[in-house]
Amino acid sequence: MFSNANDIRLGEFEEGYFESLPDSEMIATPTIKTESYYHTIFVDNERAGIVGFIPVTMGIDAGFIQIVLSPDFRGMGLLDKIYQVLVENHKLKTLYGTIKKDNKISIRAHEKIGFKILPEEKLKFLRDKGLIGEDEIRLEKTY
Repeated sequence: MFSNANDIRLGEFEEGYFESLPDSEMIATPTIKTESYYHTIFVDNERAGIVGFIPVTMGIDAGFIQIVLSPDFRGMGLLDKIYQVLVENHKLKTLYGTIKKDNKISIRAHEKIGFKILPEEKLKFLRDKGLIGEDEIRLEKTY
């Protein structure tokens, strides 16, 4: 486990590295429009994954986060530190995440660092509007 966020650096997005990661197909591939919001994660100068966000268009400093970690860096307690660096770099105040209901490990990891699942009535609203699938939940964390 790493002691502080100084061990984590966000570098330029590397498309080839992104495509080489297992589970990269689980998140939206960055486009020219969103690529500047995506970064290669470096932990002790080793590539550890990709993190990014899609900005919310409601005039607030928020984004829909996406992350895929290399299997070698999973379960090390890095998630919160990575998000803190992302928040600081982009001056975000709120992060949202959409996770498949059956991805219990990711849900638990996000809850452990303070993300809260939206209330069921909000989830129903988002599903009714087609913004999340029946098999997904939405989480939120304010910084």
